[in-house]
Amino acid sequence: MAKGQGGQKKVAAGRGAIGGANGGAGILKFYTDDAPGLKIGPTTVLVLSLLFIGFVVLLHIWGKLTTHRA
Repeated sequence: MAKGQGGQKKVAAGRGAIGGANGGAGILKFYTDDAPGLKIGPTTVLVLSLLFIGFVVLLHIWGKLTTHRA
């Protein structure tokens, strides 16, 4: 009987250590309306990242075309 109780105490202590002071909210606190920072949607992130990738590709092409060969 003592073995079962000891195991339960370890589980309860483990949960408290993982949850921390924020009550177990974890990463979900970043997705609330009260979270500080820039609020942009996933579509905006996708479009901006694709534009950045396209710009880098264009810079690579431009760099290949304008290299000076000795």
